[in-house]
Amino acid sequence: MNLKNQIELELYFADHFDTILFPVLADMYLEQDDLKRARKVCDIGLKHHKNNSAGLFILAQVEKAEGNYKETEKSLERILLYTHDHLAAAEMLCEIQTVLGRASNRLLKSWKHVLALNPDHKTAQNFISKVEGADI
Repeated sequence: MNLKNQIELELYFADHFDTILFPVLADMYLEQDDLKRARKVCDIGLKHHKNNSAGLFILAQVEKAEGNYKETEKSLERILLYTHDHLAAAEMLCEIQTVLGRASNRLLKSWKHVLALNPDHKTAQNFISKVEGADI
């Protein structure tokens, strides 16, 4: 099967709702800004693979695009619970927590996680030094 062929993926998915390939199709829909279909594919796929980090990340992106920031945060936290080293999810979690106005100690924990995954991450370095510098 050609994973870049949307029609092939759609036909396969229609016959195999339990396929582990659901995030590939959901991502295609997301890239086309078809949030409704992306969500539907994620919902179906996650019923069969509830902790699939790729599917959860696409669902988080759909939630974010729809402005559902608390749901985005929940999805991202779930990803990081099962896939501790998912840098994109860790970065997006910091962004969403900032938008939600979470406490600085919570943001600090999230940014420290990003820095642990990527020691060269400038935003994480700046945030941590600013917050920890203010505590001294």
